Amino acid sequence: MHFRSTLSTERDTDAAVEQVCRALDGLDWDLAIVFTSHHHGPEFDNVLAGISDGISARNLIGCTAESIIGPDREIEQAPAIVVWAARMPGVKILPFCIDQSDLQRFMGSPDWHDRLGVTPDEKPSFVVLPEPFSINVDACLQNIDRAYPGSVVVGGVASGANAAGQNRLFTGDQALRQGLVGVSLCGDVRINSVVSQGCRPIGQPFVVTKSEENVISELGGRPALDVIRDVYHSVGTDDQELIQKGLMLGRVVDEHLEAFGPGDFLIRNVLQIVDGRAIAVNEMIRPGQTVQLHVRDAKAATEDMKSLLGTRVRKMDRSPAGGLLFSCNGRGRRMFDAANHDIGIVNSIVDSCVVAGFFAGGEIGPIGNRTFVHGFTSSLILFSEPV
Repeated sequence: MHFRSTLSTERDTDAAVEQVCRALDGLDWDLAIVFTSHHHGPEFDNVLAGISDGISARNLIGCTAESIIGPDREIEQAPAIVVWAARMPGVKILPFCIDQSDLQRFMGSPDWHDRLGVTPDEKPSFVVLPEPFSINVDACLQNIDRAYPGSVVVGGVASGANAAGQNRLFTGDQALRQGLVGVSLCGDVRINSVVSQGCRPIGQPFVVTKSEENVISELGGRPALDVIRDVYHSVGTDDQELIQKGLMLGRVVDEHLEAFGPGDFLIRNVLQIVDGRAIAVNEMIRPGQTVQLHVRDAKAATEDMKSLLGTRVRKMDRSPAGGLLFSCNGRGRRMFDAANHDIGIVNSIVDSCVVAGFFAGGEIGPIGNRTFVHGFTSSLILFSEPV
């Protein structure tokens, strides 16, 4: 396998397209993925046509984004185009697109198999790029999980638009205003994912003993708000300050685990206090599930990403050669003091891995055996040679 990632920060669209195409010239690519800032819009016809004509790629997908991640730096809210290209001998790559009418029309998993052109027996992995104003992203991911159990699904929600119709999704030589585009990959490639939600736990895990929809009334048989107050008074002043800024709740995804650690929790926001004793979160919660309070800050986010990525790479049979990085548009310099935070961590741990990506309006990746849309997260997919 061979990967290449090239970034242009030229403000002139034609010059930017020429620069990225020149850097990718000379090879026939199996897959090209394009991310462009909205500075090169609003129609993006020149971007897509220029790249489609300027490089030799059998498959091409991409989308628009608020900010762009190049191989060694993050371009935040400034003109940028990045193209990530891959040669993957022995890998079956199939692009696809889905829209909201498909979600309403498909009757079951066989419809998804027909549309995506791949079967569960082929053990595919997926890169997906949804447009948030036009498709139910959660429902789409649930259907893919159901149709392809055990598959890895990673991606990012197109960002930077203020209204429907402003984002673009790219597939082949087409620029779409709605839906979801993606590719499936199966064959001679090893694919791993890292989902860093940037939080750390406080207090102890509790079993939900009473809840309705997204409102938790009791934790361990006690009013939920009383439990939170006890945790608040048990931690130091720094954590108390973080709780006041925004408390998070982590739900254990795999209840069969005997012990819980980083990567085992799905992190969601605590939205409000209900009736003076319960809490509402942005996730459906049922009695019997295990939860733990979490806090988020720049230090926790840094440590979490370094730990999860380092652990994942050490467990891989071969070091990853290519990767795609989807970071929340609330990260970057909005969260960290220094620029190039997430790509810097990736390059420091796997310096031979060729990476590109963008700052997303929602980061897609697995926790346990399910795929979720996350917030304030860095979601990474890694490609390596088979053993």
